This record gives sequence, C-alpha cells and structure tokens, in this order.
Amino acid sequence: MKKIKIKLYTILAGLMVLWSCTKDVYHADPLPLKYIKALYKGEDMVLPESRINGIVITDLDNGNHIPGYIVVQSGDHGMALELNNANDFKLGDSIVANVTGKLLTRYNGLLQVRGIEPDKVRKVTSGKTVQPRAVGVATLYNNRDKYENTLVQVLGDITPAPAADETFAGDKQLEELGFKVSLFTAAQASFANERLPGNASFQGVILGKENNGVEIRMRNIADMENASGRVYPGFPESFESSHDYQNAAFFMELPTGTWKFNIAGLRNQVTDRVSSGTHAIRFNLNNANPAYAQMEFDVPDGASKVTVYYARWGGDPGSTWRLEYSIDQGATWKQMGEHVTDAGSEIKLKTFMMDINVPVRFRIHKLGLGTSTTTISNGRLNIDDFAVYQPY
Repeated sequence: MKKIKIKLYTILAGLMVLWSCTKDVYHADPLPLKYIKALYKGEDMVLPESRINGIVITDLDNGNHIPGYIVVQSGDHGMALELNNANDFKLGDSIVANVTGKLLTRYNGLLQVRGIEPDKVRKVTSGKTVQPRAVGVATLYNNRDKYENTLVQVLGDITPAPAADETFAGDKQLEELGFKVSLFTAAQASFANERLPGNASFQGVILGKENNGVEIRMRNIADMENASGRVYPGFPESFESSHDYQNAAFFMELPTGTWKFNIAGLRNQVTDRVSSGTHAIRFNLNNANPAYAQMEFDVPDGASKVTVYYARWGGDPGSTWRLEYSIDQGATWKQMGEHVTDAGSEIKLKTFMMDINVPVRFRIHKLGLGTSTTTISNGRLNIDDFAVYQPY
C-alpha cells in the first residue's frame, strides 16, 4: 500500500511539472478586436499576438473612403486597417487579419492599425451585413470613442441650410440640440454631385479627426434615407423634465410647447432607454385604456416628416403604439403610418414620412391592450427625441 502511495505521488508530481512547463510556453488565443481597441490609451503601441476578425463596412467601389484603408466591424467595435491591397476588399467581406507586431496608433486623428502586409489578411466570405446603430448627433459628439470605426444611423439638420443647388461634395455640418458633427463626402465619391437635403437619416462610418473631431462618411447614396425639410426650431423635444406616472391626464410646459400626457411619466432610471440627455417618456405597462403623449399646439406650416426614438423599458415585453395627427386643433385624430410593435432593448429610430401643408399637431398613442399574456405584449415603452420637420 505504501509503495502504491509513493507511485501515485510520483505520478502527480510529474504531471505538475509537465503542466508547469506547458504553462510557461502556452500562448493565449490571439487578442480579438474588442480587446485590441481597449489597448489604446492615447499612446502608440506595438500589438502583441493579435487577430482581427470583422466585416468590411467601407465601400471602396463608391469612392467615399480614405485611400489605402478599410474599416472592419465586429459586434459594436471597429478598427481602421492600413493595407497595401485595400482595394481587394469589398463592402460586406468577412476578413481575418493577423496584426501581431503591427502599430496601433491614432494617426491624423484616425484610430488604426498600420502597415499590414497583404499576406496577413484573408477573406473568409462575402455578402455580410452590419446593422447600423441609431444615434443622435449630440450623443455621437460626446461619445466618439464608443462609435468610432463603426456603422451608425444619424438623423440631423444640415447647417447652415443648404442652397437649392447645393451638393454633398465637401465637409457639411449635421446639427442637433446645438451639437455638430461633420458629414464628409470626397470629391471622387459617386454621389458627390447629388443634391443635399435640409434633413435626412444618414448611415455612415464614423471616423476620428484631428483635435478630437469626428466625421460621418456615407458609403453610397443608398445610405441617405427619408430626405425632408429641416427640423422645426426647438425640436427635437427631448422631454428633459421629471414627472411620476399618472393614470389621469396631466399637462407639462416643455421647450417646444405644452404637452398632454396620460398613463405616462417622464423618467430617468437606469432601466429607461434614453437617446439623449437623461430623461425619456415612459408609458406604463398593462394599460387597458389608451396612453398618450400629445402636442397641445400646432406647427404652423405643415410637416414632411416626424421622427422618434423608442425602446421597451428594462426587461419588459414589447408593446404596440402608433403616431396620430390632427389638423383641427386636436378635435379629431387620424393614424399616420402603421402600428409599431418591434420595440426592443436597443433604442431604435422610427421615421414617418408625410406631405401635410396645413397647421398640424401630433401625438404618440400606446394602445390599451390590457395585461400581458402569452399572446399579448403590453410592457412599458420609452419614447425620446420627438421631432417634426418642415415641408420639403
């Protein structure tokens, strides 16, 4: 028995030595993109064993890119890559790049990995898509590092108001709530000579600039959607006031004018989904009666568009809501567009296009579906940054 114990101890000791030797020479899996980006602390660094997997979000075929670069995205993280063979990669290509020993730097304001040889990059497949994150100009301006080198959807006014014959070419300014970011279009871009609208939803890649700046580069003309007139002065309404739930109607004076609320409140808990500022409307859950957030005033000249950010509250189920309008000072209301039923945990931008040329007011109507069941979803709903746009 004693000999058996000695043999067992010898075997265990040998395994421990073998394990420790293996540990000394073991190399972790190469760092993925999320962690590579986190390594940058404001100083250049040579990357350890690292690999970038991502989808190409730049469209080199349409010319609105920085020559010699592609931008790839994985999840909510992205990186610009300097490549000698950048033109070999197309929008939607899924690639793997070995960036071990390459320089992670911010050069000319752009966070990037430099000097990657062609044989270090391999295309895995093609035809992949990345869904843009909806973000307001103000939020983008104040959170460059969060969105840099990723695909976003930004809604904003062009400022100053473009002339009737003004085109995309050059450096334009998008504005929201007093904050501005650049919308840049290179002269060689395929859409450089297209007419520039007063307002639209612009998808594009966020790139860093010198002096902590940021710019949006559309990839092609399809990245512009829902062109309209400029937003009315004072909008979007961001609901930056506090008010607890009330099942009875109540009125509030907000920057855009007087609003009426029913079965709703203006809240700022951590579980509220807010697109800008600190507050959003929160409609209550399980309401059996209609819930409203309603303008008690008209915009004078009509409207070409209404936009609103929305999400479900916390871990609640979804809900059903719609936009309604009135052209008789609120005496009667009509539905605009379809019901909206896809509220999720991420903030989404909903756009309603229209052609109204008389004074008009709007309201959000959350349907009174009663208590949620296995077949009915009627959770709490956040609404934020409600905007009305002038005729186009």
